[in-house]
Amino acid sequence: MRSAGSALTLLALLATTALQAQPACDRACLTGFIDGYFNALIANDPGRAQLARDAKITLNGRVTGLRDTLWDAAAETVYRWDIVNTRRGDTGTEAVVRNADGSKTILMLRLKVASGAITEVEIIRANEGDADRLWGPDTLKEVSPALTLTIREADRDSYYGLVAAAEGYWRAFQTNGTENYHRAALLPDAQRFENGLQTTGFVRDGQYVSAAAGFDQGRFVGRNLWDRRYPVVDTERGIVLSIVRFGIKDGQQSQSTATANDRLVAEFFAVKAGMIQEIHAVLFNLPDAEPTGWAPDYGPGRGGR
Repeated sequence: MRSAGSALTLLALLATTALQAQPACDRACLTGFIDGYFNALIANDPGRAQLARDAKITLNGRVTGLRDTLWDAAAETVYRWDIVNTRRGDTGTEAVVRNADGSKTILMLRLKVASGAITEVEIIRANEGDADRLWGPDTLKEVSPALTLTIREADRDSYYGLVAAAEGYWRAFQTNGTENYHRAALLPDAQRFENGLQTTGFVRDGQYVSAAAGFDQGRFVGRNLWDRRYPVVDTERGIVLSIVRFGIKDGQQSQSTATANDRLVAEFFAVKAGMIQEIHAVLFNLPDAEPTGWAPDYGPGRGGR
């Protein structure tokens, strides 16, 4: 006759085996949760998103409920691409939504998925004028291959390498115009889009506008960066999402009207062989004194923890 202790041990083993047998939430699985959010958005029905009961939700730094992240006029998602980290259940999305009146809204959506439900929703959302003159969602019609390519495993940058490339970009941003300036790892033809507006990687007035030029010329001196996070790192696609605060250092004045306001920014860096190839940013003007809803060091560590 089997003892009670043996029976309990067997049940524990069976439970562990069943848990191990459950498939991990792979890229398609995580993308399905993103689909659920956008289905909820277009239908204006929060019930369509697979949300955990105690999920944390923020919109432009404000803690809120899921319904407040939806809006009645949202008619169609006309542009969207996703990154995921299957090991951590993290996703990041850039999307453009066409509204019923023909206007457009651009947003960054970050989700965390655990135990079959969305436990975190972070949104940075902008309409025209929410980041001064940085506005060009009509430019975003087809998703660049640099954002959707699955990189051969042997050619992939590591988690550490992807974060290092983004860190180098921010280092260049904070040291430009000073004797400590350190150049970022930017490809010569790197393109940057800010709320859809292409700001580098093209010819203007007969001169090529490179992503490095602004740093090299010290055009962003006086700006400040803080609360720098890396909540989603997708090694398969070679893309890292960084979320930061932009401000102006005490006693300084912005060199450009385009960078005169404090901002909450989500910046996607597409990195190939350690070099930044393409950058997409979603920006929303947010005064320094207002919180983001997330701890400054929230998310996985920069060393991949």
